[in-house]
Amino acid sequence: MTLDGLHAEGAPSGLVDSRGDGRIYKRKGSSRYWIQYSIRGAQYREPGGKTPAAARKKLRQRLREAGTERFGGPTAERVTVDQLADALLVHMKNQGRASVDKIRCHLKPVRVFFAGRPAMDVTTAALERYQRERLDAGKAPATVNREVHALRRAFNVAARQTPPLFPKPFVPYFPSLPVDNVRSGFFERAEVEALLQQISDDGIRDFVAWGFRTGMRKGEIARLTWDMLDRSGTPWVLRIPAAITKNRTSRTLGLEGEVRGIIEGRLRVRRFDCPLIFHRECKGEPGQPITDFWDVWRNALQAAGLPAGRLFHDLRRSAVRTLIRAGVDETTAMKVSGHKTRSMLLRYNIVTERETADALLRADAYLSTQPAGTEREKGQLRDIRGEGAGNSLTPRTGVGSSGRIRTYNPPVNSRMLYH
Repeated sequence: MTLDGLHAEGAPSGLVDSRGDGRIYKRKGSSRYWIQYSIRGAQYREPGGKTPAAARKKLRQRLREAGTERFGGPTAERVTVDQLADALLVHMKNQGRASVDKIRCHLKPVRVFFAGRPAMDVTTAALERYQRERLDAGKAPATVNREVHALRRAFNVAARQTPPLFPKPFVPYFPSLPVDNVRSGFFERAEVEALLQQISDDGIRDFVAWGFRTGMRKGEIARLTWDMLDRSGTPWVLRIPAAITKNRTSRTLGLEGEVRGIIEGRLRVRRFDCPLIFHRECKGEPGQPITDFWDVWRNALQAAGLPAGRLFHDLRRSAVRTLIRAGVDETTAMKVSGHKTRSMLLRYNIVTERETADALLRADAYLSTQPAGTEREKGQLRDIRGEGAGNSLTPRTGVGSSGRIRTYNPPVNSRMLYH
């Protein structure tokens, strides 16, 4: 960097730093001082301040950060939260993620709170203020966590880009609120049968019955089509493509018993103008996809005398628990339900109060078979509490059932040792 080049920009000669240290200059018609510096071959220009001292301070700060991971640069500092959110949604669409709409909804309140603000302003303290505001607005901690996690995902995706849209060292720590509302509802067979009797629409009734028998997710069931069904052999096979699954993993499901009966019933009412296996009549129009049927579900629960808080997802938990208790190995149960990790599967195999009571009774029965008093499973030790002096330090011996000599060392009283 030459001095001639510096003077060509109109900078005062007194503000010129030595060669390689960048420079401070003033643009024509501007009241603000600018700084210019080079890092790893890339040249940067940005506002430095209203005074030469402020510009020099910022330039020195940039040069100290040069070559370190703490260097963000003016470009990173100009990136806004909205830009990170938009980049995340584009990334998810390109990846074919089914949760794009959910993430978009989670990001709406985040965009409002951080509207127009640079991503650099998102600190842990700012995130905690956001959490406090959302909680004061009556939002559940789990809801607030999902919103914060969506923003964290946006930061991480931006940091993984090449070149990074946002520098990774500046990604803040995202706190999570404690949540104690884990769903644990289950359906018994009699409850499901009572529920099905209260659903008049055949399509929705079969939809619910399928969920109870297979444990498939609601979104997967709604997107099953006839071209996925293979009836050429025995058993029939339902080939579920990765495109409609949450974890983007394809799987096959052999159909026998009740589930095959459900499919046979759907074949009898198949509509050739609708590719879906499960469909309903909505507003007088038959062959409509089954997406939201909350009113039908709520009314059926009430008519069947079941708790109003029961969810369709409780059918999934119930199916997994049924498979495990029926003796199905975990790998096969995961293939049926579509679980990818064993930890999620184990969460559904929750025991009931009756099972824990039976477990305690079995423990009592086992303990009743053990020897009482000082008897042991491998020999018998004489009770010596009444033998000899109470505080004698002399070890006593006894002969066990195995013929070995056992030595009993009485407890030592420290006052006797130092009397």
